Amino acid sequence: MNNKEITTLWCRLIIEELGRHGIHRFCISPGSRSTPLTAAAARNAGTRCTIFPDERAAAFFALGFARATGKPAVLICTSGTAVANYFPAVVEASFSNLPILVLSADRPFELFETGANQTIRQQGLFGTYSRWNIELPEPSEAIPAEALLSTIDYAVGRSLGSPPGPVHLNIPFREPFDPVNLSGPKPREASLTLWKQNNEPLNRFALSRKIADRAVVDRTKALLKNASSPLIVAGQLDSRTDAEAIGSLAETLDIPLYADISSQLRMDDTHAPLQPLLLSKRFTASFNPDLILHFGGKIVGKQLAITIKNRAPEHFIVINNSSRRYNPDHNVTLQIEAEPGEFAKLLVPEKSRSGKHERSLKALSDEIEKELDNYCASGKPLTEISTARILSGMIPESHGLFIANSMPIRDMDTYAALRKNGSAPLCAMNRGASGIDGNIATAAGLAQGLGTPVTLLIGDISFLHDLNSLTLLQGMEQPLHIVVVNNNGGGIFSFLPVATEKDIFETNFGTPQNYSIRAAAETFGISYNSPSSPESFKASYADLSRSAVSGIIEVNGSREENLAEHRRVNKQLRNIIDRHI
Repeated sequence: MNNKEITTLWCRLIIEELGRHGIHRFCISPGSRSTPLTAAAARNAGTRCTIFPDERAAAFFALGFARATGKPAVLICTSGTAVANYFPAVVEASFSNLPILVLSADRPFELFETGANQTIRQQGLFGTYSRWNIELPEPSEAIPAEALLSTIDYAVGRSLGSPPGPVHLNIPFREPFDPVNLSGPKPREASLTLWKQNNEPLNRFALSRKIADRAVVDRTKALLKNASSPLIVAGQLDSRTDAEAIGSLAETLDIPLYADISSQLRMDDTHAPLQPLLLSKRFTASFNPDLILHFGGKIVGKQLAITIKNRAPEHFIVINNSSRRYNPDHNVTLQIEAEPGEFAKLLVPEKSRSGKHERSLKALSDEIEKELDNYCASGKPLTEISTARILSGMIPESHGLFIANSMPIRDMDTYAALRKNGSAPLCAMNRGASGIDGNIATAAGLAQGLGTPVTLLIGDISFLHDLNSLTLLQGMEQPLHIVVVNNNGGGIFSFLPVATEKDIFETNFGTPQNYSIRAAAETFGISYNSPSSPESFKASYADLSRSAVSGIIEVNGSREENLAEHRRVNKQLRNIIDRHI
């Protein structure tokens, strides 16, 4: 076989083997060196290919797809800086334990360190952020096809392993590499007769569920039984089943539950949210848990961690399905690698407790909820706080909600509305590394993976950072509904001490941009609305969420007004809490 033929064959085998693992979503960025991979993916009947002019958007789309499905999408790009644009999403995927497969085309050996065009060191580019990386040899008849297939199988296994994450295969191609039609017998493929007949991968890597050791379960149950003031914390949980099991444990044991917005439990009205209560110093002074059971990943708010650190509970137990250390304040006494929901079920006692804790918090929570509902009532101004609260109460249960970092995620965590009968939508966010990049693309990938419309709540700087991903909205199978909170800059910095440094703050931290979101919507052919009151926002969002098209709703405000509103609302909530303590 000549070089064109063996290169075409290798790429067809790679794409076919990925498909046999159930991996069909390909995110392709145009390029010359990656032509053999792109052609093989485009011509495989089982693939679903999306073209991305921007590799960064492609990677974040794959991230959202993985969060929705638990399966990796495949990224294909050319050589040079193209693959480097995947880096932010690879970092997020690594910290969020989400599978992604990167196939980067590369130049042959003789072009390195020669000044050859578009040639960088791509092998191992992602360092410790990849679960595994390898550089394949150049396509050759001397290498058995089984070796290529088993390497693809291992890459899939590592991507879906414990913990899941990104895997990088760097593949050098020598010119000419344009695809050719293959006919006749193919050397080194003769031994694959059985593989071609059974439509199965050459080999699979079985994933076993992590089952907690009985002694660890018994010890945890004993600590729970002896604790006088335990607290359950639900951190980031991607599984509704896990969330339900943890919520049920808190209810059965009558233990207060701190449900982070990423836990899928924050909007459940079964439990009184603790985030507003932690605004009160009087409450935190009386809040003294002696045992913490933390299920899942990290949490958004800082106040709980500060309170726990100051109280120094005797036992702090973390249960997560990852071997990664979670101990930012170095006060965890036991970390258990197990499926959070399964472990929670093992802790359920035969008899429920009295229910006095939930009852004592319920009355206070009800008063706080009434105050926040009144804040969002007709005739009141539309603010960043009321936008988050109204949106959390209105989004259809069957839709997905993606929340961007900075102020949107914090407002949703603190002020989200409670919903009855577990009717909250799935909530997703990029909290692995908590960057503001790629949020539009990630939300688009989430919608594609879920197969449902997704609403994105995002700030103006994050929106600008990923503006080119608006190109994705025109060809999406599911609509993306974007709510942009525009305060003309980085609103979160107004809450930091540096805001008092007037000579440097506005230009170096406030970063006003003064661009037109309306014009951006028109440029990309997306519907646009800009309501100015709670009533008009509700009407605009209701219309958009019922539609089958993507759209943008812009909520305008100022950073100064936002800071003042947060201080005023939080003071009102503290007054309510302090009257009850």
